[in-house]
Amino acid sequence: GYGAARIRQMLYEKKIPRELWDDALSQLPDSAGAIDRFLQKKLSGRTPDRALLKKLSDALLRRGFSWSDIRPALNRLGEEIDE
Repeated sequence: GYGAARIRQMLYEKKIPRELWDDALSQLPDSAGAIDRFLQKKLSGRTPDRALLKKLSDALLRRGFSWSDIRPALNRLGEEIDE
């Protein structure tokens, strides 16, 4: 899945009228669930190290998720992230 920022970018690139954006964005699935599924798929039961967490965080940011959504997901993995 993609986060709200990436969806906004796609709507802009496809020249979708702005009055339709709110409806489209309101139909997005819960970002926490999407991030958790992404992390579970990529980790495949492995315990992540800092380098892998950075790589996964960067991938999620590119997919349009915000750091404020990514950080709690990393904390749920048992990695206390303060930044």
